[in-house]
Amino acid sequence: HDVAIVFNVEHYGAVGDGNHDSTDAFEKTWNEACKTLSAVFLVPANKKFVVNNLVFYGPCQPHFSFKVDGIIAAYPDPVKWKNSKIWMHFARLTDFNLMGTGVIDGQGSKWWSDQCKTVNGRTVCNDKGRPTAIKIDFSKSVTVKELTLMNSPEFHLVFGECDGVKIQGIKIKAPKESPNTDGIDIFGSKRFEIEKCTIGTGDDCVAIGTGSSNITIKDLTCGPGHGMSIGSLGKGNSRSEVSFVHLDGAKFIDTQNGLRIKTWQGGSGLASHITYENVEMVNAENPILINQFYCTSAAACENQRSAVKIEDVTFKNIHGTSATAAAIQLMCSDSVPCSNIKLSNVVLKLSSGKVATCVNKNANGYYTNPLNPPCKSLHPG
Repeated sequence: HDVAIVFNVEHYGAVGDGNHDSTDAFEKTWNEACKTLSAVFLVPANKKFVVNNLVFYGPCQPHFSFKVDGIIAAYPDPVKWKNSKIWMHFARLTDFNLMGTGVIDGQGSKWWSDQCKTVNGRTVCNDKGRPTAIKIDFSKSVTVKELTLMNSPEFHLVFGECDGVKIQGIKIKAPKESPNTDGIDIFGSKRFEIEKCTIGTGDDCVAIGTGSSNITIKDLTCGPGHGMSIGSLGKGNSRSEVSFVHLDGAKFIDTQNGLRIKTWQGGSGLASHITYENVEMVNAENPILINQFYCTSAAACENQRSAVKIEDVTFKNIHGTSATAAAIQLMCSDSVPCSNIKLSNVVLKLSSGKVATCVNKNANGYYTNPLNPPCKSLHPG
């Protein structure tokens, strides 16, 4: 690489006192850095920069780094935000690094108040208007590392239509009660490597959506939150596909779910070649959960015969404690049953020390001992 050329936001008018609006200065810095080979967009350490909604679009010159060593903060008052569903939107970039030892703070607490209510036993949240903190779209060869993301109004870090992404050593945190504050969401993307990340939010630590494939996750620490999810898939009778997802090494601490695949009735498509291995559960609710009857509406969802097919799913070396009696739940469709579900060396007991159970509805497959709790209808092999 050529020698890096640093573009410090302070040199373009940004004021890191935690009060001044630095939005225009960030835009000017981006416009200059984007045109330069091996540029570094620098947010300096020991400073706090307040910015409104920003659009960071390419294409830019190669070897471009957005380096956050200080703090970037959103306005805490939703009224002051621009009318946008994304706070910082990156798009059409190649060979791009989002990195640094600093913090990106969405200051979302006022967005969360009075957002959720319980209707017919279901928690229903109003997401209207709440922005995603960071979204990266239509980009290739992207690295995200070391940063801390916190308190997004809604999702923290979202990828759409990306190819070749490495996420290393980042931290994402928001209160357990914050609604729909997913950590990392991936849609329509492929070839991801996520390694040594620590995520604790009010929703999924990692969620993998339709059109995604070849996703590898290593050494994930998750909690609080809703665990790791594939889906939801097939909403609104849509077709969805997810394939070749591999989680190797994870710890779920006091999460609402552990390893979850969720699909809506009425959808179509396929979720396949999914492997979870070397996972520790610590007082996790629903440690292993396949649910083809996912529903979040206030009224009960209508029964439908079509479903997203789930096949070739492996759970290997899964140990620890469950906060709920049914530590393993394989809830599959009558008309489109799950196939080739494999459990190997899975040992889960209740946090209370009592014996856990497995609920198997229309899941066909195999197990190798030890399997505790045992699952009926699975075959030894």
